[in-house]
Amino acid sequence: MGALLQTGRRFVVLFCLIALGFLLVKRPDGVLVTVMRPVAVILGVVGLRAAWGWASARLGVRVCHIHVGGLAVTGLFGQVKHVVPWDHITVLKHMSNLTPLLSFHRFELVRTDAKPVAILVLKMKPEFVPALQRATALGGMHQEG
Repeated sequence: MGALLQTGRRFVVLFCLIALGFLLVKRPDGVLVTVMRPVAVILGVVGLRAAWGWASARLGVRVCHIHVGGLAVTGLFGQVKHVVPWDHITVLKHMSNLTPLLSFHRFELVRTDAKPVAILVLKMKPEFVPALQRATALGGMHQEG
């Protein structure tokens, strides 16, 4: 469902940008003001959503908690979005990019009974990475990457 929503959002933004480009090239009379209002509203909502996603990550609203029984991942407003018990994780996939311009660690928890859960950590040396690797090693899970 999330991929479909993201694809839909991208389509709406692309459509708005094409409409703006068309209006700049053709310049029909009176249409600019009529079309600019809904385009501005849609782009404003998408921009606010992106800004809230960035701000909530910076303020610590969207976090992943490591517990004895597993992981708890919170959503955009701090509610629990995913609970992943250690015994349901089969593989931990790890990918990282540690360059001066962009540093992140991406973990994908492959589960036996549900879709994988992806966790993105945006730091060069976060405390979360060794803690998660220790927890998965104690749980006897297979690591890739």
